Amino acid sequence: MLLIVVSVVNNRQMGTCKSGAVELHGMHTTAAPRRQGAQPSPVLESYGFIPFSEYSLACSELGPCILEYAKTCASFALERMHELLSSNVKNGLCNLELMRDLVEQTSWKPATSEKLSEYINLPDTVALKTLEIMFSVAHDEAFAMNVNSAVSAGWSDTLASDRLLGFIRRDRCLKTCLDVVVENIAVESTGRHIKVIECDAGTGQAYRHVVRQLMSQPAVSVTYTAADPALAQSVDAELFAIDTIEWSLESSKSIPDLAAGADLVILANVLHRHDNISTALSAASSLVSERGFLLIVEPTSNFAIPWCFFAMTHDVTNMSDLGSRTCGPYCDEETWTTLLKNVGLTPVAQKSDGILHTIFLCRKLSSISPPQAPKTIDVDDTSFSWLNEVKTVMAEERSGPGANCSVWLRARNADSGIVGMLNCLRREPNGDRLRYLRKFSDTLNRDISPWPLPWP
Repeated sequence: MLLIVVSVVNNRQMGTCKSGAVELHGMHTTAAPRRQGAQPSPVLESYGFIPFSEYSLACSELGPCILEYAKTCASFALERMHELLSSNVKNGLCNLELMRDLVEQTSWKPATSEKLSEYINLPDTVALKTLEIMFSVAHDEAFAMNVNSAVSAGWSDTLASDRLLGFIRRDRCLKTCLDVVVENIAVESTGRHIKVIECDAGTGQAYRHVVRQLMSQPAVSVTYTAADPALAQSVDAELFAIDTIEWSLESSKSIPDLAAGADLVILANVLHRHDNISTALSAASSLVSERGFLLIVEPTSNFAIPWCFFAMTHDVTNMSDLGSRTCGPYCDEETWTTLLKNVGLTPVAQKSDGILHTIFLCRKLSSISPPQAPKTIDVDDTSFSWLNEVKTVMAEERSGPGANCSVWLRARNADSGIVGMLNCLRREPNGDRLRYLRKFSDTLNRDISPWPLPWP
């Protein structure tokens, strides 16, 4: 065993510290704090280039079994709704004619008892268990009220634990959209700070997932505000360390100052519940800062399933824009795209599970200046001849011509190190102008979407 001894002389009076041929003058030391309690687990992070628009994610991630489960839930719901329409519960049901249209216009077969028994005994089929409880409620005048109570009692568990309803909130769908938001938030010297508002949070319950997903990002701090008209009954603020305000998209009073100018506004499965979707979207859009984002989660297909959780117990016949919706209070993806554009929102990312839900990540159109064509700099040259050009565009004054256009750094190789360099450069003055564009190859002659997003 080899033992090496290094002599160090620390002279406090002279303010010197000497070891071998090295002598330090005026060195200041600070005692490192002792570890307090359990340390957080390290975050293993990797960079991947994922398309902004993706479809049929549930099947690709979970396999064809998720289709069978969705079919079983829909068939069970339609069969029970058909039985209700044939019974004497009419005074306890809502939206009878709309429900009849749904049952008659949807192709379905009764679910087999074997398949129902198979799924009922599994831990991640909470939605089917809830449907079974709902349709076992006594068929009387209080049917709608009792069903609504059954749904409300287990709503958060249904959204979090069911394999179908909960899939759209998993990292593969929701976090990839949140990553786009984080990468396009201005970078300060200490990292990124993101301000989030969730509207109708008691119904949406997105904070249970979003807070964890955002905090898993290194050097990101979050201010999260949950807005809901009935906070005490619906939002668990203390457990998730979030702020709360009593407010609704249809509220006549203005939003409190602490919730104004958000980087991200979340509307998770709530817009279809409002009297007019466009009006609600405009109210949500007013909460977003310039170049801010709106993240919208909505059912866009297989409407029989979400129908049981809302439209069966809430009267939607008086909604002012019901005629422009696809099926009762719900809209398909095409209708949503039109609605978003009509209120001045630009869809920048779309994630669909291909079965039930779709996430739309939207950005407000900028009113600062008209869009300018980006400037592209190729950064493949290993001699770094492009570096002076990058320095020049970053040194341009904001008032100079063309200084407001984005600058795309284009590379062919994914492992070129450009992502790490870009993260550093974006902390410098005018660094928010920089974007990374990866070129596949000269033969394909096509580019993927830039990262972070171009200015709108």
